[in-house]
Amino acid sequence: MKRPRIEQQAWSPNSEFIYARNRIEKACPENQQTLKAFEEWLREKRGLSPATVTVRLGTACTFVDEITDRGGAPCARLAFESLTPGGVEDFFVSYGKDHGQAARRSMQASIRLFLRFAASSGWVDSELAAAVPSLPVFRLSGLPEGLRDEDLSMVLSAPWEGCECPLRNRAIILLLSTYGVRRSQVSALQFEDIDWFGGTILFAAHKGGKEIHHDLTEAAAESLADYLENERPASDCDYILLRHRPPHQRLNPAAISEMVRARMERCGLPPRYPHSFRHAFATRLLRSGQPVKAIADLLGHRSLDAVAIYAKVDHARLLEVAIDWPAEVTP
Repeated sequence: MKRPRIEQQAWSPNSEFIYARNRIEKACPENQQTLKAFEEWLREKRGLSPATVTVRLGTACTFVDEITDRGGAPCARLAFESLTPGGVEDFFVSYGKDHGQAARRSMQASIRLFLRFAASSGWVDSELAAAVPSLPVFRLSGLPEGLRDEDLSMVLSAPWEGCECPLRNRAIILLLSTYGVRRSQVSALQFEDIDWFGGTILFAAHKGGKEIHHDLTEAAAESLADYLENERPASDCDYILLRHRPPHQRLNPAAISEMVRARMERCGLPPRYPHSFRHAFATRLLRSGQPVKAIADLLGHRSLDAVAIYAKVDHARLLEVAIDWPAEVTP
């Protein structure tokens, strides 16, 4: 049966609820009511943010549809009533063969949440969530992938011809690279956040962090002013960065990611996304000798643990604490 076409709407902070609803509508019809109840449970019982609910719901839909199909049951409830720990493990192992580490970790969290939801509904035993295989995670095992200085210079200086909104996009790139903020903080920038006469800019708190106050650099101020005067659509919207096409509302953070990816491709660089500017910003601060506490404040983090990973890319300081390899002693 052909699915009804879902009307596209302009992005707003409530759009995550729309994304969640759309994802449920893509699930098997017999499971949609269960998934709606799960979405409500995530919001009301677990208190998860709309964005997190959307992510958890997306992977849980795959899990629920697969278990229902494997069990040959007419609905999720009957399929899960007969689900065994072996069935949970088999699904997760099969899923992991075709997906990377990040996808496996996301699925792991979603399965455990759904099984806890199912246990609260009386479908499964409360111990079933423990059957989800554990993934070894080593804290600070990776390295932050920031843009190299030469790549950043290319992204900033390469011509902007050929893109739909060159002035807006240039302003976004400058904000990301100058202040190391997240895409959502750039998207959320409002007129009241900029003190043109005082020369300051304020970025809203994100992910439980702190508001970030910065000096408004001359380059950032000129780029924003150029966009506001010559390219921004006429609108009474309080947000600075708007969609170029009607309706002229706040720019979707996902659109910023897509713009950055396209900019990297145009500059002949590997695909990167807005967070790579944040990593590059923190790495530059470390190289300039800034203490970790100052870097945490400039990134809007409340905890120093959130920036501990950057110590691994501070090669100069690592060499200072390195010890000589002991000389081999010949008997």
